Amino acid sequence: MRYSLLAASIGLCFSGQLFAAAYQLTELPSHSTSTNTLVIDANESGEAVGRATGLFNLKIDTTYIDFNDDNLKNDYNNLKERRERIDDPINFTLDDIENNNAAATDPDAHDFLRAYLNQRSGNAEYQKLNSSASLVYSTTTADEKVLFDVERDYTNNELSRSVVSYINGVASDGAMVGWGSAPYSKRTDFTKDGESEPTVFFERAFSSRGVFITPGGEVIELPPAFVGEYGGYSIANHVEKLDDGTYLVVGQSSIDVAIDGQQRFDDLCKGENEPVNVCVWELQNGSIYYNRHAYQWKLDANFNLIEGESKILGLGIEREENEERIHLGTALSANQSGYAVGHSQTRKDGDFISRQRAGYYKDGKFTQIIDHDKIYEASRGVDINNNNIVIGYRFDELSTFQQVKGYYYDINNQSFTEMKSFFNSSDMYPRDINDAGYIVGQAEAEDIGDSPRREAFLYNIETAELQNLNDLLPCKSADFPYRIGDAVKITEDNQIYAIATKTVKRRDSLGNVTKNSAGEDEFESVSVPVLLTRTGGQPDTCPVEEAETYERSSASFGMLGFLALPLLMLRRRRK
Repeated sequence: MRYSLLAASIGLCFSGQLFAAAYQLTELPSHSTSTNTLVIDANESGEAVGRATGLFNLKIDTTYIDFNDDNLKNDYNNLKERRERIDDPINFTLDDIENNNAAATDPDAHDFLRAYLNQRSGNAEYQKLNSSASLVYSTTTADEKVLFDVERDYTNNELSRSVVSYINGVASDGAMVGWGSAPYSKRTDFTKDGESEPTVFFERAFSSRGVFITPGGEVIELPPAFVGEYGGYSIANHVEKLDDGTYLVVGQSSIDVAIDGQQRFDDLCKGENEPVNVCVWELQNGSIYYNRHAYQWKLDANFNLIEGESKILGLGIEREENEERIHLGTALSANQSGYAVGHSQTRKDGDFISRQRAGYYKDGKFTQIIDHDKIYEASRGVDINNNNIVIGYRFDELSTFQQVKGYYYDINNQSFTEMKSFFNSSDMYPRDINDAGYIVGQAEAEDIGDSPRREAFLYNIETAELQNLNDLLPCKSADFPYRIGDAVKITEDNQIYAIATKTVKRRDSLGNVTKNSAGEDEFESVSVPVLLTRTGGQPDTCPVEEAETYERSSASFGMLGFLALPLLMLRRRRK
C-alpha cells in the first residue's frame, strides 16, 4: 500500500503544538534500532526517504582476531586504565571477548571492538562495519530499504552491515534513486608469498553502484559506463519523472581507469601479498581510481533502460595530449527541461584547476556559473527548479579555514546573486528550491566563536527575506523540545522537511538504555525527521534560551553539519 506523510500529518501532529506560531511541526517516524533518523527527500504526495545512523547491535566476528596481538592488548590496557581513573571500571577481559562472546552482551566490550576495527578500516585483514542504513517512510514507521547488503556466515547469518547505502531522491510517482556499495565477503584461501598459512581478507565486488527503485520496491542497477574487471563506479543523485512517462536519472559514472590509476595498479597489484581485488580496493581508498564524469540514465515507463540514452552529460575540461591526471564531474539534480546541475573540474587561463566549480549541463556541455579568482576557490551546484534557477554554495578550499556563501543563479538571464546569511562570516548551505523561489537549507545562525550553531533557514528570492525556521515555530519548552538544525526539502505548497534535535534517553551500542553512577537514566540529543506546515499564524516572541548542560553525544548541530559536506551525494528532489 502506498502512503502519504502529508495526508497523515494532521493525525500525527505533535500533541503539544501551539498554533499561534507560523509553522506547526509534525515529528515523522524514527528508525527503531538506531540513534539518529534523518530525512533526505520527499515528493509532493508525501512519500519520503531518509537515513539512519548509529545502528545498534552490529555483529562482530572474533574468530579470526589474534588476541595475542600487542596492539590489541595495548588498546585494552589503555581503556582499562582510563576507565579506572574516572572510577568507572570496565567489566570484561580480552578472554571474555574471545571465549565468552562478551562483544555481543557487554556494551563496553562491543564499543571497544568497534573502535579497534574502525582504527583498521583501511586494512583489508579486518572486518568492515557501517552503522547506517537507507530508509523509506510510511505513516507510522521508518523502514530500512536494503540495496546490496546480504546475510553472511561471519555475522551469524544476519546482514553483514559492511555496506554504505543512500536513497537520494523520490520521483512524483514514488520511484526512487540512490547508490550503494557491495557487501564484503570473508576470504580464507589466500596465502601470502613466503608464508605457509592463509591470511583472512575481507573483499568486495565494487565500491559504488547506482540504483533505481520502482514504486513497487524492485531495485534495478544503473550500470557504469565503464565496469572493467573491478566493478566500476556509479551513483544516482536525482530522478525526474518526465511528462512522457520516462524517468531521467542523473549522477556520476566511471568512464575509464585513469592513466595514473592504471600505472599504480601495474606497479602494486601483483597478487603476491594480497588478492588483486583487495589491492584495487586499497588504491580506491587512497585516491581516485577512475575518471568519473556527470552521467545520465533514462528509463521507460516500464522501468527498462532506454538504449542510447545512458550517456555522459559533459565535463568542464578537455583532456590535453599526454595528460595523465584524473578528471571529475558530477550532477546532483535536474529539472523537467533537462537541465542538470552539479560541479566539474575546469581550467582557468590554461591552468588545470583541481577544485570543482559549480555549473549546469545541457546538450553535452558544462557551463560554469561562477567566475572564481583564486585557484583554491570551489563551488557546488546543488539544485535547480523548473524556472531554471540554480542554487548552491561557493567556498575557499583551505586547510585551516573555509567560508561558505550561498547563491542562486538564473540560467535564463545569466544572473548570479549571492545570498545574505545571518551575519557576515556565516556559512550558508542552500539545499532545495521550489518553483515559487523559496529556498531552504542550513546556515550558521549565531557567531559564538569556534563552534557557531547551525540552524535551518527559509529564503524568499522575490523579497530577499531570510528567516530562521526556529523563529517561525513555537518557543522551545518542555512541551516543544525541538531545535531545527537543517531543512532539506520544500514542496510546491511550502511544506518543509527538516532535521531536528531533541533530548531522549541515551542508549548504548547494543540498544540498552544507559544509567549513571546513581542508577538514573542518562539522556542525549538525537536527530529526528520533521515536517513543517504553515498555519497562517505569526511568529511567537520567545525568551532567550538557557545553555544546555547535557552532552550532545550523538546529534549536535556539528553532526547535522555532515549534510553540508560537498559529498552531497545525498542529493534529493521532488518531481
